[in-house]
Amino acid sequence: MGVLATLSLLLAGCGSGAGGSDGGLRSIRVGYPSDTASYGDLYACQDQGIFEKHGLKVELTLLKTSSQLLAGLTSGSVQVAGGDGTAIAAGALGGTDVKMVELKIPVYFTELWAGPEVRSLADLAGKKVGVTAPGSVTDKSTRTMLADQGLDKDVQVVNLNSLPALLSAGQNGAVDALVTAPPQGATTQAFGWHKVTDTTKYPTAASVYTVTGSYAAENRDVVSDFVAADVECLQFVKNPANRDATVASIAKYTKTDDRALAEYGYDFFSKVWTTEPVVDEKLVRQTMQDVAGSNPVPDDISPFIDNSFVEAALAGTSGAGR
Repeated sequence: MGVLATLSLLLAGCGSGAGGSDGGLRSIRVGYPSDTASYGDLYACQDQGIFEKHGLKVELTLLKTSSQLLAGLTSGSVQVAGGDGTAIAAGALGGTDVKMVELKIPVYFTELWAGPEVRSLADLAGKKVGVTAPGSVTDKSTRTMLADQGLDKDVQVVNLNSLPALLSAGQNGAVDALVTAPPQGATTQAFGWHKVTDTTKYPTAASVYTVTGSYAAENRDVVSDFVAADVECLQFVKNPANRDATVASIAKYTKTDDRALAEYGYDFFSKVWTTEPVVDEKLVRQTMQDVAGSNPVPDDISPFIDNSFVEAALAGTSGAGR
């Protein structure tokens, strides 16, 4: 093979994979743990070309569990992780090198659905409420809500392994109510259930974007552009004028043909997404304390948070072309 041909092959190989470049774009992988409407900002960012506008070629990577998300971050298979703040807090306390760079949903985002005999939270006394895995957002939000209402000793919380198992338990009567993230609960209307309430009045570090500290130090421009792009995306999805476009993206990435479900998800999350996703240290500390139980939480948790990226994005001093 001639020298020029060899050189051409080497140049063609450069920039392939995450962290490289593709036509002038920096390539990164963003991992997220569930294909739900809560990630509508990522879906819209991808479909509206907002990542590309900020110089990024983003591969959205669905990782089914929070442990996979943390493993992906530390191994470098994903460069940004979106997920439940509880899982990230647990990783931080366990020694994982994490930096939370956005808090896009600062409240619990689950709903309680039940049969006709449950019209209020008080009606749950003596009954069973189904949730998913222990420590999941459905589990934590349910226990927070029940404790707030003084029902934590009167209601049995039943942990199930998956969303299909949860919905099946509701349909076959194994539980009297269930808690899940929208729009899945709305499917219980098919067997005569209704929404009782939601958990959005309870503040928490519900959904964060995280990078490793080492990646942030070595790739500040990439992290800056990701955060700037997502801030723009959050503004896009919160704008009622963009409802139809966002609903279409939610339907596409959650793989549903039921537009009404996608609309339900959008209408719920458009109220809880924030356009100023600054990481609230107080909420992160609260989440860490919940995870740690009787174990101590560091006095200084600032090493796990870096708001410089989102502050620059909100000030208009970061992002491609600025």
